[in-house]
Amino acid sequence: MILIENLKDAFYSFFDKPCREVIIANCNKLPDKIEISWFRDGKYIIGNIKAEDNTYITQAVSADEFVEMVNDTLLAAYEIPQNCVNMIRNIKKFIPTKEEFEKLNNAAIKKSEYSLILTRDKQMVTA
Repeated sequence: MILIENLKDAFYSFFDKPCREVIIANCNKLPDKIEISWFRDGKYIIGNIKAEDNTYITQAVSADEFVEMVNDTLLAAYEIPQNCVNMIRNIKKFIPTKEEFEKLNNAAIKKSEYSLILTRDKQMVTA
């Protein structure tokens, strides 16, 4: 039974890879700029993500996890297909500046003074 499941997974991972055009189209769905305000609530970092005219909320325990959760929230909100997610994470990831990341890591800082404005980590090359 395990062998059949492994073969099925291998089959889908080989044939379910999106073409370049699909990756580009899904990358272009994501915003180019987002604003994040955050505060600490006990051990959690709670963040409000403003992207275009929408606001999303996420939470995490650590700064690294918070950055990942922001990106995961955007991928879900913009309905990026599961077979594109890993490729798009390598192409278009939002990351804070070094200074803002240090603030997220510093438990003594209880909230953001200003909104973080994150831009894409990498730019997609178009056809």
